[in-house]
Amino acid sequence: MINYDSLKKNLIDVIKESQIKIGYTPNPVGLSYPVASLNGFLGTNCNVSEMKEILLGFCESVRNELGDIQISLSENNYFLTIPPEGVKYIHEHVEGSPFLKDFIHLLTTEHNAGIEKILEVFRKYSDNVICKEIHDEEFSYLIYFADGIPDDYRYCIDIDFGHATYHRFTPADYEALGFAE
Repeated sequence: MINYDSLKKNLIDVIKESQIKIGYTPNPVGLSYPVASLNGFLGTNCNVSEMKEILLGFCESVRNELGDIQISLSENNYFLTIPPEGVKYIHEHVEGSPFLKDFIHLLTTEHNAGIEKILEVFRKYSDNVICKEIHDEEFSYLIYFADGIPDDYRYCIDIDFGHATYHRFTPADYEALGFAE
């Protein structure tokens, strides 16, 4: 039996992150997932066509909470569209992470939020923060919680002209993108 919990958690986390950033809107939300990522979430080793059946099962398993999720395929990516009632469910029933709220607030309100201020937010929530300077065209720093608490995402930070931006990846997706820790 396939465990859908990891995919459900990621889908909810991404939508909740968006709601923290821009607020709740009663619109459908579309998320794109490469088959390799879906296999990672679901603990499967499916090809593109096999994945569709798995996703239909996933959609059925979350229908009561997230509504009738629509699935479409483009190359090796499945696009999941969560309907307005699913987005509303997340808004009303899922509490936003206090860490993520503070982190996003810092990045959106302080123009010169340098790495030290960013690390202050991380360290407010854990003593187990890893920060590595990375030499990549897109990012300057990798920051994450070593023990996965309060979350296990990898935050790739870029600070350009005093303005910090970030991308958040699951550990598996971070590794699959070819970034080195």
